[in-house]
Amino acid sequence: MNKNLINSIVAFIGYFLFHVFVARKMYLGGVAFNYVYVGYLLTLNPSITKSQSLLVAFAMGLLIDWFEYSPGIHASACVFLAFVRPYLIGLLAARTRVDVEEIREISIREVDFINFTLYAGMLILFHHFIVFSLEAWTSKLLWLTLQKTFFSTIFTLISVILVQYLFFSSKR
Repeated sequence: MNKNLINSIVAFIGYFLFHVFVARKMYLGGVAFNYVYVGYLLTLNPSITKSQSLLVAFAMGLLIDWFEYSPGIHASACVFLAFVRPYLIGLLAARTRVDVEEIREISIREVDFINFTLYAGMLILFHHFIVFSLEAWTSKLLWLTLQKTFFSTIFTLISVILVQYLFFSSKR
């Protein structure tokens, strides 16, 4: 096995275990929930194929659903995130005036703080909107869904940025 694959497996297990044993117990006032596990999906190697990305996202979402007792909600949101991610990577590359092939990894130190925050914030927003929309399953709770989406996106984004600074070293 190559080093990148081993690092990716360790990161998958680390994000998953951190979410299950720590992050899912962190919530603020019933409207801000911490789904830090999406940080793994955000930082997947951009060179993996779309089908590999979708498969990894489905596996992560399914495992989270199993521990959250939710019937496919997280799996659906993770697959959508993996589907949209290559398009946002393309936008990120255009914004930084770099070819997509030149992006070795998606991290706060590889791109930069502003671009990573925009990229991560948009994907986390999409993910959370799907999670809370499927959870509510009605338009009567639209305001609550929007509140949860907004506050949880901020909470998760801060957590993902902290994880980036604490655990991922610069490769430049």
